[in-house]
Amino acid sequence: MNQHTPTAEPNAECVRFETVFRAELQDIKIRRTHREKEPTAAPTDAKADVSSGSQHDQKTDQTASSHEAANADRGTRASSPPAAEDGLGPLSESGAFTSEESVLNAVGLSLSGGGIRSAAFCLGVLQALDRAKVLKNVDYLSTVSGGGYIGSSLSAGQSNYNGQFPFESKLDSTETPAVKHIRNYSNYLIPHGPMDLLESLVIYVRGLVANVILVLPWLLFAAYITVRSHPTREQLAKPFLFRVPIHNVFPYDFFVLTSYLALALLAMFAAWTLIRSARFQIDKPEVPSWLTTLYGCAFVVTAIVAFFELQPLILNKIWADTSWAVRLQNWLQRISVVLAPLAGAAAFFSKQLQALIKQGLDAPGTSSKLMGYAARGAVYVAAALIPVLLWIVYFQLSWWGIGTCTQGHPNCTLSTQYPNTPGWLRASADALFGARPYPMATLYLVCFGILVFVSMLLRPNANSLHRLYRDRLSKAFLFKPQRQPTPGDLPKLNGKDLKLTKLRPEFTPYHLLNTALNIQGSKHVNQRGRNADFFMFSSKYVGSEATGYVSTKAMERVVTELDLGTAMAISAAAASSNMGAQSIRPLTPTLALLNVRVGFWVRNPAFIKMRKVKAALREFISLYFLYELIANLREDSWNVYVTDGGHLENLGAYELLKRRCRVIIAVDAEADPQMTFGSFVELQRYARIDLGVRINLPWQKIADTTLTASKELAEHRETAARNGPHCAIGQIEYPDGGNGVMIYIKSSFTGDENDYIVNYKTRYPLFPHESTADQFFTEEQFEVYRALGFHAAYGLFDRRDDFARLESEEFKKELAWLDKIFPVPPDSDPLWGRKRSTFA
Repeated sequence: MNQHTPTAEPNAECVRFETVFRAELQDIKIRRTHREKEPTAAPTDAKADVSSGSQHDQKTDQTASSHEAANADRGTRASSPPAAEDGLGPLSESGAFTSEESVLNAVGLSLSGGGIRSAAFCLGVLQALDRAKVLKNVDYLSTVSGGGYIGSSLSAGQSNYNGQFPFESKLDSTETPAVKHIRNYSNYLIPHGPMDLLESLVIYVRGLVANVILVLPWLLFAAYITVRSHPTREQLAKPFLFRVPIHNVFPYDFFVLTSYLALALLAMFAAWTLIRSARFQIDKPEVPSWLTTLYGCAFVVTAIVAFFELQPLILNKIWADTSWAVRLQNWLQRISVVLAPLAGAAAFFSKQLQALIKQGLDAPGTSSKLMGYAARGAVYVAAALIPVLLWIVYFQLSWWGIGTCTQGHPNCTLSTQYPNTPGWLRASADALFGARPYPMATLYLVCFGILVFVSMLLRPNANSLHRLYRDRLSKAFLFKPQRQPTPGDLPKLNGKDLKLTKLRPEFTPYHLLNTALNIQGSKHVNQRGRNADFFMFSSKYVGSEATGYVSTKAMERVVTELDLGTAMAISAAAASSNMGAQSIRPLTPTLALLNVRVGFWVRNPAFIKMRKVKAALREFISLYFLYELIANLREDSWNVYVTDGGHLENLGAYELLKRRCRVIIAVDAEADPQMTFGSFVELQRYARIDLGVRINLPWQKIADTTLTASKELAEHRETAARNGPHCAIGQIEYPDGGNGVMIYIKSSFTGDENDYIVNYKTRYPLFPHESTADQFFTEEQFEVYRALGFHAAYGLFDRRDDFARLESEEFKKELAWLDKIFPVPPDSDPLWGRKRSTFA
């Protein structure tokens, strides 16, 4: 991708993707070397997961014997199967870019977004991959949003547990404490009920107070301008600018300065027409142009002056008609009471409004489109609520600050009374500045200065909801697993001190945590209207193409709070004022002011190596909140704003395609009740545009089967027990001839699941695509999603389920090749029976 790189501050530590990729390959080699040295495990007895049985099966004893997996070193050439019979071949020194037809002979696993629903489903998939001896051969783990919950838990567990899988699939008394702990914390936001809710509430209120500190000084400054220009009732009806009278040649007393500026602007435009017609200007561009910028600024200044001159008109009307003043005051109070909760509701249900707009406008029916337009109208109404509330506060401050001269003189300075000012406010102004002319204006100016200074002490991430979210997630998913359960004991938590650089490359796949870099204000990398770029965290490097990459160690030195829990929470920061490609631009100020902010401000990798004094000064004068309010977020700013990776690509497979992985196992657990495969289709588009990669995947059969089974169950309370498909295997066509294979595992329902899954589906027809807004899972809800994930994935690798595939002789060779690197598991369920012993 042709991205813009910041050049304001040269940085020796900022590198491009090729350097990042080479470092990743070194860690992959370390893991493969360590894996080859592992002794073959002795057979052990274990009880099989009931989710591997049919709809009417019960738990059965199974003998799980390990086998030598495809773990030889893996190679570069992927256009034809490798020579090694038990693996992908050796890994090349230079990775994916050795020749025109080369791909990286590596296995990548992506876990999609979807909140706790995705975490539960992906947990079942991981258990199935472990039982089928597939997980040990995974080189890359790429996670986004909810998939990052369980992906981070896996990375932390294996790093702390010498590479052993911490979530063995055993539903009996020997179930691992790690699985029990995650199931117990499926209601992770308020796991302990009312006390957690109270703690969350007070933290949220603290954030609102912080936002008041950030916004109030500017309302005071606006009121100061109004009061300083028209400090008394007598001056409201005359054109003044900071008590300096403006000569008025117009037949009216209001908008005098605006009229002068409008005439000047008209003359400037007339002059611009002549300048633009000059010979030396004929070949000059319209944009970018300093003249265009100058005239745009002049236009904005005129509009601002008009707004400030509107206030004396309204205030003068109030003074002249006391009954009208009473009615206005009552109206303002009532509308404030109504608008405040409406604004809050719009903020917290913004995702649902956005989904309703998209669903309505994309649907063919007239009623659906009308609903979509109605939802869009609701968004714009909600977007106007906060500006109206802010105007009410500004207007009220101005009303309190205007006095009346006891001598009735328009230039009165000392003999002023303030009949409309609250007693406590008037007493404070008199006590502090009573000897000065117009003490209310002085009080506003002093308070403005104090609050601006205080606001500079507020750090970007200190009072948002990020830390609360991070701590809740860390407690639920980041811990040191225990091999054997101890009665009354829980896993030891260590979510806050596990740095990304402490992940053990020999024990765990190389973990890529995907986030979205918000760049709504960028002039260089926002050409396609995405409003975001791919930004990733890993144990070696942090960054994006837009900013460049910097070593994770360097970032951890600067951003001391950065750890695995922080990266996991950023990757799942779905609620934010700016949401990448999913941003609702009109609602951005509302969401920011109401502290719906789970995103994270991180130091721009391009500026990571800056002198401490200069860095401290830049941090002190940071205008981060203003940038959030007006969505002026760029890739070349001092700090950059990163949010949920699903705000750009929710499947998590983009980075694996970028690395040209030979095999990609993509787990899709998004909410997709209509089975439109939106995240996958979006991945196809990004891959084609950015990377020149084509993905041919026959997913339609999964959609048809799920929709049919769901309809039968809803209408007749029973359905045929179809053996899949839950999965599809397709082809990846890399540029210049290299090929790869995508194994796609979809959260889907076919009717052959075990009894408690089918029973849950009967009672909750939206399963397995219940809304992502539901993050308060019960034990039953968590378990059915986990069991479905195990059932879908294990049925594929055990060769007992049908799967969607391409029908071509060339693709049959790819399937035969998959049989070599993913041999059939030896521990089949005797009550199930395999349909085949190979994919092909």
